[in-house]
Amino acid sequence: MNVIDRGIRLGFDDHQGDYNHATDSEYKRLRAQADELYQKRNKLSQQSQQAYKAGDGSKAHELSEQSHRALEEAEKCNRKAAEYVFRENNEDSAEDEIDLHGLYVKEAELFLQTRIAAAIRTNQSHLRVIVGKGKHSANGIAKIKPAVAQMCDECRLNHRMDPHNAGVMIIDLSNTQSSQIPNNWGGLSQPTATYHGTSQPHYQQQSQHHSQQYNQHNNFGKIKTGNQLADILIKMFCMCINKK
Repeated sequence: MNVIDRGIRLGFDDHQGDYNHATDSEYKRLRAQADELYQKRNKLSQQSQQAYKAGDGSKAHELSEQSHRALEEAEKCNRKAAEYVFRENNEDSAEDEIDLHGLYVKEAELFLQTRIAAAIRTNQSHLRVIVGKGKHSANGIAKIKPAVAQMCDECRLNHRMDPHNAGVMIIDLSNTQSSQIPNNWGGLSQPTATYHGTSQPHYQQQSQHHSQQYNQHNNFGKIKTGNQLADILIKMFCMCINKK
């Protein structure tokens, strides 16, 4: 039986037993597979353009279809990776905490926006956001931390870094009004996340039909982590990035 590498310890003072599952073999396999598929997609796209310029419309169309299928598979792998790492990292998270380790920036923003909206609706006083220190980012430069800070600034959400942990941002929600955040942060009308040939997802607005389906079937599936809020966020994420 295969055993999945369970990641590395975060080393937080108050979370000595936690792990960063972005180093799990399953997570790395999914991201690597997505990268390979993106490269395949780009190669097929170039070949399709070359065939079109050469006057072979039939071959150009066939290569274009193969390119689209490769892109769909790449996006599926990235979605699975995001679901996996969020589920594993947040299984034991406290009620006032969300761990964004291992997520691409747009994925992290989608999870966090939904979480902030839920916290405001339930009158939560604050939210501890594990943004990391950027040690596993390219060139050691943090990407999620500045993105989260900018998102908070745009919505006038007070935030500060934990003085005891440079990888944790505390968002103060004690005097926050729901009018400060966009309506689509509630999760029902979130944009659809697609990746379109890069490792970072882009966003398109989901259809009205998709939103109606959510309202009619407001249940959160069979994803279970032991953390009810994490289950809900994962389900919302799945619904937002799936067009079908």
